[in-house]
Order: sequence, then structure tokens, then C-alpha cells
Amino acid sequence: MEFQLGDKVLFKKEDLKGEVVKVNSAYKLTILTSDGFEVNVSAKDIVKFEKGTDKATSYGDVFYQKDSDKSTPKSIKQQRSKTVLKIDLHIELLTSNYHYMDNFEIVQLQLNACYERLQYAMNSKITKVEIVHGIGEGILRNEVHQILKNYKLRYYLSKNGGSTEVML
Repeated sequence: MEFQLGDKVLFKKEDLKGEVVKVNSAYKLTILTSDGFEVNVSAKDIVKFEKGTDKATSYGDVFYQKDSDKSTPKSIKQQRSKTVLKIDLHIELLTSNYHYMDNFEIVQLQLNACYERLQYAMNSKITKVEIVHGIGEGILRNEVHQILKNYKLRYYLSKNGGSTEVML
């Protein structure tokens, strides 16, 4: 690229502007930067800056933008995972100090967590809920099924009996 005295230039690797004050050779130039310093630079480290080329429209109306507003289609699995809620009622996941509680308090805490999350699911776009109550003696399972009957929801026990699936 040919540079002449008085050309406005931009530095490629730095955030600086300047003006050509001396052409040393075809490859070396002396630039007066916007900071007021004279710098010797290689011609390949600068670009000529012309008035009016500092806007995107200067390069045409149609150009590719990397960060476009078009949303990519989500996979079916991602869409399905947003409509399914898993409620795990294992006490160690709900609280850390369950060692000091008796069985009645533990079951009440688990039922409250189930009730709150079920309310959330019914008030959102969730279509299926999986409630993990564990296998055990069936006390928590029976209480969860009683809550589901009160709401008149369809449910069925999983194959291993450790969870209940609910269709909302």
C-alpha cells in the first residue's frame, strides 16, 4: 500500500491513530500519533484511514454478523428436559442436619418439599414430574400418592418402585 505525507492511519495491533509525517522508504514510515509522539513503524503494521469508512454501512448493506439474532433450533431432548421436573425427596439432599430429626419430622420435611415443587410444576409449563421417594417401607411413597390423589393427578410407579411419574 502506498502512503503519502498527510495520510491518516490506524495501527493494526494497537488502539492508536496517527498521520504520516515522513516516508522513510516503501516499507518504513514516521507517524505522528494522536498522543503527539513520532514513531517509526513498518508499513504492514498500519492501514490508511479514510473519512467515512469508520461505519459498518461503509462496506455495504449486507454483511455477515457472527452474533446474529437468529436462534438456533434446540434439540428435542433439550426441549423435553424443560418440560420434565425431577423431585428427589432423599433427606440428605434436602437438609444437612437430618441426623437430629425424628422420622416424623423427616417425612414432614420431605412432604413439604414435594408439595412446594409440585405447586411450582403445576404453575409452569412442566408436563411431567418424576418424584423420587426411594424404595424403603413405602411410608413416604404412600403419602406422596395421597397428595397426588388430592390433586386428582394421573401417576404410576416406576419399574423399580423407587419413583413415581406424574402427568400434569
